[in-house]
Amino acid sequence: MENGKEESANGVCSKESVDGSRDVWSCKSSSHSNSNSNSPDHIVIMVHGILGSATDWKFGADQFVKTLPHQVFVHCSEKNMSMLTLDGVDVMGERLAVEVRDVIQRKPNLRKISFVAHSIGGLVARYAIGRLYKPPEGENMEYSKGTIGGLEAINFITVATPHLGSRGNKQVPFLFGVTAFEKAASLVIHWIFRRTGRHLFLTDDIEGKPPLLKRMVEDYDDLYFMSALRAFKRRVLYSNLVIDIVGWRTSSIRRDSELPKWEDSVNEKYPHIVYEELYKASDADEGEPGVVIDGCSDKIEEELVTGLSRVSWEKIDVSFHSSRQRFAAHSVIQEPERKIQASLSQTSPVNDGFLLEDVPHLTNFLPDLPEYPNPLQNSQAYAIVKKTFVSPDDAVTQNVVVQKDTPRGVHFRRSGPREKVYFKPEEVRACIVTCGGLCPGINTVIREIVYGLNYMYGVHDILGIEGGYKGFYSRNTVTLTPKIVNDIHKRGGTVLCTSRGGHDTNKIVDNIHDRGINQVYIIGGDGTQRGAALIYKEVENRGLRVAVAGIPKTIDNDIAVIDKSFGFDTAVEEAQRAINAAHVEVESFENGIGIVKLMGRYSGFIAMHATLASRDVDCCLIPESPFYLEGKGGLYEFIEQRLKENGHMVIVLAEGAGQEYVAQSMRSVDEKDASGNRLLLDVGHWLSQTVKDHFTNVLNIPVNMKYIDPTYMIRAIPSNASDNIYCTLLAHSAVHGAMAGYTGFTVGPVNGKHAYIPISRVTEKTNTVKLTDRMWARLLASTNQPSFINDDVSMLEKVDRETIDAIDSMKIYDI
Repeated sequence: MENGKEESANGVCSKESVDGSRDVWSCKSSSHSNSNSNSPDHIVIMVHGILGSATDWKFGADQFVKTLPHQVFVHCSEKNMSMLTLDGVDVMGERLAVEVRDVIQRKPNLRKISFVAHSIGGLVARYAIGRLYKPPEGENMEYSKGTIGGLEAINFITVATPHLGSRGNKQVPFLFGVTAFEKAASLVIHWIFRRTGRHLFLTDDIEGKPPLLKRMVEDYDDLYFMSALRAFKRRVLYSNLVIDIVGWRTSSIRRDSELPKWEDSVNEKYPHIVYEELYKASDADEGEPGVVIDGCSDKIEEELVTGLSRVSWEKIDVSFHSSRQRFAAHSVIQEPERKIQASLSQTSPVNDGFLLEDVPHLTNFLPDLPEYPNPLQNSQAYAIVKKTFVSPDDAVTQNVVVQKDTPRGVHFRRSGPREKVYFKPEEVRACIVTCGGLCPGINTVIREIVYGLNYMYGVHDILGIEGGYKGFYSRNTVTLTPKIVNDIHKRGGTVLCTSRGGHDTNKIVDNIHDRGINQVYIIGGDGTQRGAALIYKEVENRGLRVAVAGIPKTIDNDIAVIDKSFGFDTAVEEAQRAINAAHVEVESFENGIGIVKLMGRYSGFIAMHATLASRDVDCCLIPESPFYLEGKGGLYEFIEQRLKENGHMVIVLAEGAGQEYVAQSMRSVDEKDASGNRLLLDVGHWLSQTVKDHFTNVLNIPVNMKYIDPTYMIRAIPSNASDNIYCTLLAHSAVHGAMAGYTGFTVGPVNGKHAYIPISRVTEKTNTVKLTDRMWARLLASTNQPSFINDDVSMLEKVDRETIDAIDSMKIYDI
């Protein structure tokens, strides 16, 4: 390797040896240095398939390092390149074992090892680990299941690998399952693929030894094939269902009867994944009789399945049947640019299905950035903190409720100060911009960003961009100092002014560059955060040293992933005033009906929480739960019932509820605001008039209607104590992240712990009230209102399939 050529691009360094093998690492970690104690301690060995080379994994290796820059060092094997892949699984396995030992000796800092292998490379890797396995030694052993080359075994992942061989029985799809073709192939395959062909078709039972693949399902002589597999914390099988030169059964280690039924997709993030299974180890005896396949007993294949089933496997089935490249599925499944490859990034040192959804870092595209000690280490405020800096390995889990033996799931990088920063305080020129509608707490976030930069990091050059995104290129900036922002948290709105729309990525980045800005703090909703993502991408494309941090803002609480958005608690608290006023009014008149319209374009969180907090509300209507007026179980019937029982009634209505009814009774024009939001019709006025007309003209019951719309009163107030504290945490998290060199991220609490979240995760869908969750059930139990879902099948289908799905998938595409 020392005579190879070293290259770097986008924060990824690589070195190719004269024999073609390739090492890949993060430029920031300098992990190619043999003596660097801070280099990654986890090596990922990538093994190509038949007639392949190390370049087959080039993109995949780069993606591993970009995803886990501080954790993995990748080695793409090349000892079995091209025609050498025809020498036989055993010969190739011995070569790979020697190659891995050499790499481990060159990298004394390594502690963990994983394998990712494609096609025949999976069999070669299985042979190699059998040679590399070291049984546990002595008492109080750290690795009770043994090691691979002296390293802790983490992940063993194979992709489209013929684990059961290709011995007929419809294991080779391109032979169409024709028995005659398969038998003929087994007789001539060695003419094409030489010894490797004999191993694949299990025709190598010579010199009294069973076929190699049969030997590899147990510890055989001095090769610990099964002990080595057991040593890994995870074993994963990726299999193509259709249109692959390797059969589904052989790559997924299943019998015919075990092949699952599948649908087009079960995974939104990785659409080619159609089935996932966690197979637990079987204790079946080796002598178990074979199953009957195609009318005869195939004892060898049954022994292979039984033997390999003695360890647990994660089985992931993939289908490219609808893809343009479906006929190249055997190769496509290996390509990491496909979303399926992203799930292979679980080669993190953490096991049990741990997946870190990391955020970008400036060193990903500026690998030579210098780092500096964090000024907080000299801060009086942090002097008494037991642990000033967040560990690089700290992560926040997305799901805190899990079942036994299930994967740990998605995690996000924990927010907070890092030991090293990538900006000198005197070099920082930061800017803050607010976009979209008003919300309690915006001024608090602005104040705390300024205070955090100034008092924690000694940054004094901070600009405020006036008027939203368009302010970058059409308005002047204002200087922000602690003195200027000292008491702005006591005011509502935003001191920087705001606007909708106006996003022009090139103009904005041009302005950022021209002004010498290197930290951008963007406060806004999902449309604004999409704009932040575009700014980050353009900054990366231009290679600018600019950190882009988002602080999510929406009074409706409809931002995904995070626990809640700032201003929400204040909105719920202020809504109580309107509800209380309505209740006082209707109690004072006969047949009083009060309707309070609250914010909630697509999500009814404010209405739901305000209702639960008030206890004076009789009925809550939200966009996620369609209602109907007439007939049994309808709103009219419920209002009439409550008037008879109590003499009055209070209805809380989210602004996005009942829009289909308003559209039918009014001339609807599909208009949008500058942010791309659909302009809603005034459901409050419509419902008030409709209910009044029905009771007065149809039922001859006079009612006293009181309608209250506190929307702008709520949006314009300062944040309460709870939101003020929350805004401080958000602002400080953003400042710590930007100073630490993270970019293209947003901040927020996930299960009570603040984290750095990829912007794409908070903008991919709208957070809505789930009618099947307990919180909505609690509201129904509190108000005793009807669910407005009658027994009519068509009504149920409308609610389940049309309305809820439409709301859950609503996105704003304009910025």
